[in-house]
Parts: sequence; structure tokens; C-alpha cells
Amino acid sequence: MAMLPRCELQRQVLGYGLAALSGCLLSTLGVLGKTAYALGADPLSVVSLRATIAGIILGIALMATKPKLFRLRLADLPFFVGYGLVGVALNYMGYFYALKFTTVATAITVLYTYPAMVVVLAFIVYREPIVRLKIVALLLCFFGVILVASGSSSAGITSDPRGLMFSLLAGGSTAVYIVAGKHMLKRYDAKTLLFYSFLFGSLALNMLRFVELGPGLNVSMEIISVIVAIAVIPTLLGYGVLTYSLRLIEAGRAAITSSIEPAVSIYLAYLFLHESLSLLQLAGSVLVIIGAMSIGFSKVSEKQRGR
Repeated sequence: MAMLPRCELQRQVLGYGLAALSGCLLSTLGVLGKTAYALGADPLSVVSLRATIAGIILGIALMATKPKLFRLRLADLPFFVGYGLVGVALNYMGYFYALKFTTVATAITVLYTYPAMVVVLAFIVYREPIVRLKIVALLLCFFGVILVASGSSSAGITSDPRGLMFSLLAGGSTAVYIVAGKHMLKRYDAKTLLFYSFLFGSLALNMLRFVELGPGLNVSMEIISVIVAIAVIPTLLGYGVLTYSLRLIEAGRAAITSSIEPAVSIYLAYLFLHESLSLLQLAGSVLVIIGAMSIGFSKVSEKQRGR
């Protein structure tokens, strides 16, 4: 059986590597977010500034290097507006309000149903096959997330309908962000997609912040420095790397691989916030990592055999 061309194999390896890296980068949000809140930051200010600063940094970088990436087809403008509103504004707001009405355990568990949503949506939109390994990997990741979340300081799954609704909103908007983003990457550079998602998402978030908190921005320089880190590491780099991975591998596989985020986050919390780490969480993190990594290793193995 013919071997797959080396360049295609390299694309697959790079794609899964980027998806896994995005999960690691996104996992820093927990530690950085808790640090910002400990300094007295308002959650709504954090999420609005997060998107705004990420957009400004990326915009300056594009202006200095590739200003042509700002160009859009007028017919595609509604897509980019909707993409920013759903993938950024609704995503950030969904998780923020989920934590307001339910526990961290519930929010994380429901949020991480999004890889399953991506697999189903990708099948409907792109006809990405739902093979047995995807189902096994999804189950491993999901049950692993439940174990990881059950060991949090606010452990316990609650059924407040508002918390569940906002958690599903966060998960669903993440799924839409990934699936819709893969479609538009056929015509636009990943940096263009990221910039306009941050632009329109931050506009919506800042309008909400203005309504809820007024025009002032009462944050210290310490808080600003942490929010800048949030904007750069999990937001700009985390979402950027995930978006690039969608050019190389299936959307469903990228979503499953990047779901190592909650597993990595508990180790970061242990190292930097000195949070306790239970055997249950360790077992859950192992399940998540096995599920996330198996989807990539198996696919690369198939490619090597020319299947």
C-alpha cells in the first residue's frame, strides 16, 4: 500500500501539534483569570478588555507587516460580524454568566460538550466522518472532564436552568467558532479571521460593559498587566494556534485534541496557585489526555500506512 507523501504527513503532525498547543495555551486562562479576580477585577471588565486588547495588538501587528490582510469582501462582512458576536462575545459572556448561576464544575462539564457538537456539525457541514475512534475519544475526554471538575473548590453538579443555559451557550458558541472558522479559512488568512472576530466581539462586549458598569474603567495597573497576559496567551495565541490547526486537520479532531485544556489547567493551578490536586482529578486528567492524544496519534499512524 502506498505511503502518504511526506509533506501531507507533516501537515497532519503539525495540525495535531497545534491543536494540542492551543489547549495548553487556553489552559492558562484559569490561573490568569483567578489572579485578576484576586486583585479585584470585575469579570465583565476582564472579558471586554481581553477581546479589545487582543484585537488592538493583532491590528497593530497586521498594520506593520501585512496591511492587505485587513481587506474583506463586502459580501462577507455579515459573516464576520456574526462570527465576532457568536464566537467571541457570546462565548465570553456565556462562560461569565454560567459561573454566576452555577458551579465551576457544572460550567466546565457542560462547556466541554462542545467537541461533540463540533463533530456533529462538521459531519453535517463538511461530511467529516464520525468514526468509532472519535466517539471513544469524545467519551474519554468528557468523562475525564467530569472527574477533573468534580475536584474543584466548588464541586458538585447543579441543575440551575440559567447556569446550564449559559454553559451550553458557551459550548455551542465555541463549536460554531471552530466549524464556521474552518469554512472561512478557505478564503481568508487566519489572522484576518482572528482580527475581525476580536473587533466585532469586543464592540459587543464593551457595549454590554457600558450598560452594566457605566463609562468608567476602574482598574489598577496590576490588573491591566494581568489582562494583557490574558489577551496575549490564551486569547490571541490560544485561539490563533487553534485557528491555524483548522487549516491542517478536521474540525472535529482539532476540537477533541484541544480539549486537553481542563486537564492542563489543574496542573497549572497546582503549580502557580498552590491549589490541591486530588487523585480523582489526576485520573480525570489522564483520561482527557489519552482521549485527546489518541485521536491524533491514530490518524497520523493511518496516514503513515497510506490508509
